[in-house]
Amino acid sequence: MAQESNGLEKNKSVYLEVLGPSNLAGINYDARFNDHTRFGWRAGLSFAYGKNSGLFDWGSDVRGYVVPLEVNYLLGSQKNNLELGLGTGLGIYNVHETRIELVNGPASSLTVEQQKPTIGEYRIKTLLAYRESRNTFGYYFFGNIGYRHVSNNGFLFRAGITPAFTFSKDASKKVNFRPYVAFGWAF
Repeated sequence: MAQESNGLEKNKSVYLEVLGPSNLAGINYDARFNDHTRFGWRAGLSFAYGKNSGLFDWGSDVRGYVVPLEVNYLLGSQKNNLELGLGTGLGIYNVHETRIELVNGPASSLTVEQQKPTIGEYRIKTLLAYRESRNTFGYYFFGNIGYRHVSNNGFLFRAGITPAFTFSKDASKKVNFRPYVAFGWAF
């Protein structure tokens, strides 16, 4: 007895994704686990960028290289599908932050002896700002709810919404919703 096909003529695809799980932009490979299932997976490489500005343009910016990994399911016909998925994004992030400190005296002219507190004396305070850079590992979890269209000639179009969150102590504890759009080739 022969197994049933998954109904998809083109089981693999490569696409460029903007926003969503790819953050800013990314290239992804997607495939069904085998010819007899509509369950599949995707892996890619993407670039992330974010900026948080504050008073007088003091803030931070983040650049990252992320690998989005996902398991997904396609519900629909050969051409038009509802795509549902769960995944994670693992990445290396370069964080640039502006640090601000209030120091005693003019920043360059105080000796160690002059910096010692003395009762009754007035100390000059200096606002010192400097840039700090560090590399860090980061991750997030995401869902995928979207529309996938594959034309007869293999053109792939995807669009949807990605709810994403992380358990990182430095990150917001709320779910972020990111739209996405992707164009590529199915084969």
